[in-house]
Amino acid sequence: MSEAVVETERLRLRVPLAEDRATLHGWFGDPQVMADLAPAMDATGADAAIARHDSYRGEGLGFWLVERRADGEAVGFCGLKRCNPGTPLVGRLEIGWMFGPAHWGQGYAREAAAACIDWAWVHCREDRIIAITARVNAKSQKLMERIGMRAEPSLDYQHPAFAEGDRLRDSVVFVIDRPAA
Repeated sequence: MSEAVVETERLRLRVPLAEDRATLHGWFGDPQVMADLAPAMDATGADAAIARHDSYRGEGLGFWLVERRADGEAVGFCGLKRCNPGTPLVGRLEIGWMFGPAHWGQGYAREAAAACIDWAWVHCREDRIIAITARVNAKSQKLMERIGMRAEPSLDYQHPAFAEGDRLRDSVVFVIDRPAA
């Protein structure tokens, strides 16, 4: 088991290991999980997504596997990365998450995301963290609000990874600013 990067009362967030790939492939390939994120991916696409997240490890960033401390069961994938090239927010610090359907509605996403934000204020220099999702992804937007983020309509954009007319193209941006010292 790799060392925890972040821990909460119920969760441990750690760098994914090779043996976590099957679980991650399952989530990236699940149409229910991916419904408001992106098209479901095959193993090759999932490996490419995992590799993109691994590319941020040199900065201490990337998405981490979220597991329950009580039994080590993987429940999600959550963390921080740089916004994608080709978008108007390229390079900004972005938080995101993806959780397995069996673990929805249990507060894990809120707990993990809040812990990632707390971690960022200690380990990163940015004064702001953003979150991006499709306008149709109301569940993620509600979670963004629950962790203290607010909508920033001046940053909303049409995501270039999605074709004109795709329901996921219209992207909304939420922000949270570094707390005053």
